[in-house]
Amino acid sequence: MSLMSSLRSITHAIESAVEVVCKAVLTISGFSLLAVLVTNVFMRYVLEGSLDAASELPSLLFPWFVMGAIVLAAVRGNHIAMSLTMHMLPPGGRRFLAGLIYGLSAVVFTFLGWFAVDNMLIAHDEVSTILHVPGSVGYAALTIAYFLLALTAVSAMIRYVICAEPIIVDLTSSEGSPT
Repeated sequence: MSLMSSLRSITHAIESAVEVVCKAVLTISGFSLLAVLVTNVFMRYVLEGSLDAASELPSLLFPWFVMGAIVLAAVRGNHIAMSLTMHMLPPGGRRFLAGLIYGLSAVVFTFLGWFAVDNMLIAHDEVSTILHVPGSVGYAALTIAYFLLALTAVSAMIRYVICAEPIIVDLTSSEGSPT
């Protein structure tokens, strides 16, 4: 097995693993948000009470929901501006632009992730009023998202620039453009 096919296999495996994790995070957080809403509505209108934690749970779950969606969109290549620009370029220009975009993205998201770790540590001392959950839980979603975005950017850069996978732009595809 050549180095290029090994790199290609590794990057596809990384992207597949990230996609599975993001789908799981989306599913769990989405259903959890829905369960909190349904439970609170049931308690309010049927039992004439309320769930004390109903105000805090969405603020804990929503960052994870957003993190899963953003990283999943990045893994699938669902960037509207990138799709339109790539559509107008010849294959060589697409490869150069993809390398530039993914390289800059990897650097920026790595730095943002590093600084989010600091914020997560600071926010850990703050706890929610009812559930007493540390404030670092929301920042953890942000931190993980930044590092996963950096990882997927490096993976895409390796596939498109080093392994020279073709960048096919299909503006009608719902699965993203660079495939």
